[in-house]
Amino acid sequence: MKLIYFVLKRFLMMVGVFFSVLVLTFIVSRVIPGDPAFLFAGPQRADPQTLENIRRMMGLDKPLHEQFFYYVWGLLRGDLGFSWHTGRPVIKDILQRFPATLELTLVAMGMSIIFGISLGVFSSVKRGKKIDYIVRLIAFMGASIPSFWLGLMLILMFFYYLGLLPSPGRLSIYVSPPKHITGLYLLDSLLTGNFTTFVDALAHIILPAFCLSWGLTAHILRLTRGSMLEALQQPYIVFAKSKGLPEKVIVYKHALRNALIPIVSWTGMAFASLLGGAIVIEYVFNWPGMGLYMVESIFSFDYAPVLACTLVITFSFLLANFIVDIIYAIIDPRVREVL
Repeated sequence: MKLIYFVLKRFLMMVGVFFSVLVLTFIVSRVIPGDPAFLFAGPQRADPQTLENIRRMMGLDKPLHEQFFYYVWGLLRGDLGFSWHTGRPVIKDILQRFPATLELTLVAMGMSIIFGISLGVFSSVKRGKKIDYIVRLIAFMGASIPSFWLGLMLILMFFYYLGLLPSPGRLSIYVSPPKHITGLYLLDSLLTGNFTTFVDALAHIILPAFCLSWGLTAHILRLTRGSMLEALQQPYIVFAKSKGLPEKVIVYKHALRNALIPIVSWTGMAFASLLGGAIVIEYVFNWPGMGLYMVESIFSFDYAPVLACTLVITFSFLLANFIVDIIYAIIDPRVREVL
């Protein structure tokens, strides 16, 4: 019963936060400067009567509370609105662009986990030595250097000067996308045996994924190092050393397994945050995902895509947080005692 009460409480909190974000983003989208009707009509047709007709067609002539009611009613029916700058329903644009963002996020997450945990374990084992200070310096740089600046510098170096990696984008202009199965180019090209597309897609995703994972890797590194240092001082580690077990067994089988508990719970929430953090990286690398779509919509004063992308990102973050809370409550006895 306590676990059911905990799940229900977390669910209601998630709904409350989601609704609050919905209200806030809706109001902000309506009060920012700019007239979407003027942009939709264009300077040549922006006479008062035309603008009034376009505002009526967009529903901008109604009071703010009525606009919000109709938007929420459409949202409940799965209608995210119509994008004026693409001429398509927003739901179709998101379904087309979300796989690109998801693929970039998955690759960046994999890089963060591999490098963050590996360097964190290595730094904790070599505590106080020169290599430990070098790894901690890397973590400090990862938390300090802005990802957009790093992306611009990497493009300048590896594409413009060295020519080792292709231009920004998801694929080269002479390479056709693989047959659509999941929307993830790397996976679809492997499933269809299209290795030319796989190599090209891999070359394009290296730099944006690295920039997106840069800051997260630093956080995972520091979290892993701190958890490992705490685990290595526990009595069971001292007992394992007294038994004469090899250092690799002590570090990876005993210490790391126990140190991974807070890392796993934090990484689940970090995954959703990467979906939102991809906005700047997608714009810098011209990556055709939700982030670039959102930026283009902002520049076009297109309300519906901005609201929809914000809600998708918010829902992803809240859902990941909700799942992590439940898993943590199930596996950790201390949390069950608190419930």
